[in-house]
Amino acid sequence: MKKQTILIILGLQFFLGTLSAQFVLKKELNAPRAGDEIIKQQVEYKDPGRSGANVLWDFSQLNIVNDEYELVYDTVSSVLIGVEHQTAYRYEFTNDSLLLSGYENATTLMQSLQPELVHKFPISFGDSLSNCFHNRGSYGDRLQVDILGTLTFHADSYGIMILPDKDTLTNVMRLKTVKRMVEDIKPLPFHSLQKDTLSPPVEITSVDSINFRLNTDALVMETETCQWYASGYRYPVFETIRNRNIINGKSEDYFATAFFYPPQEHYYLATDPENQKIVEEQNKGKKDSPLATSTFNAFPNPMSSTLNVEIFIPMEAKIKIQLRSVANISVYINENKGKFTAGSHSFQFDVSILPPGFYLLSIWANNYLFSETLLKQ
Repeated sequence: MKKQTILIILGLQFFLGTLSAQFVLKKELNAPRAGDEIIKQQVEYKDPGRSGANVLWDFSQLNIVNDEYELVYDTVSSVLIGVEHQTAYRYEFTNDSLLLSGYENATTLMQSLQPELVHKFPISFGDSLSNCFHNRGSYGDRLQVDILGTLTFHADSYGIMILPDKDTLTNVMRLKTVKRMVEDIKPLPFHSLQKDTLSPPVEITSVDSINFRLNTDALVMETETCQWYASGYRYPVFETIRNRNIINGKSEDYFATAFFYPPQEHYYLATDPENQKIVEEQNKGKKDSPLATSTFNAFPNPMSSTLNVEIFIPMEAKIKIQLRSVANISVYINENKGKFTAGSHSFQFDVSILPPGFYLLSIWANNYLFSETLLKQ
């Protein structure tokens, strides 16, 4: 009985430890900086997958669409400017909040009457925030454009990511942002953006007042952006973008794409000693064998009726899965005949008949052992 009690305590400590080990996005480690240049590759779009804890995102099979994208940050008159896709975005910091205050390109000039919240640091798994914004400007120096909208972002998941270059990152958190907006377009008097020629501003007072506009029969534009941040990197390592139109409650997707930020091309790390140190510490633990980079996750944890196991192996290997109670009684063992090919593999087990308590999940990829403690409710 004493041995079983010790095992339960160790299992609980392991379980709680996995929850608390996730990193936090911080202003000093993850806010954009002037002088940084980030290389991006446009790749095929893939659904961003489920939310929650211990997710395995496999983006290893995506093909490159365009590898000539880049994002450059600079400072102009103390304003942080991010140039991307031939558009210059203006950012401002207010305490721990990063705000978008406007943007411009060859045809459009927009200024924020009510800035759009981009990030509010620190950000931990489970955090969420909403705000409303109002942008005003001109299109082609002929039309006045008002854009009203709401934005919500949610740190909705964490887990393991397999990148298009087959590299594996084990401490990743995803931020999901949903932006909904309506446009009010009218002729611009005298083809000018002078203050005295603008129409009276559209009054907005709260998120609810914007939602009132969004729930009318007007065409609503929605953009869903998911960004994956990895420990040791200031900027995202992967991003998906999906745009849709919503009218009369019906939505229609019209554009979707994804971007891969190759970690080996994060040149800013040379001038980012705090993040560089984190990356170097993480790399120290890597072994020479390819199978040492195998990854897995098991969900949900706590489990109830079904246990899902996802495994990534970088080379062909035999996979063995075993579930044992804390009393060291084997309740399930899966001896797979033959070998599995390199890549991701999924398994699902019925655990509904198991009594509540802690269980040890063990996975062998050939002779490499990986394990995790699971709680059965």
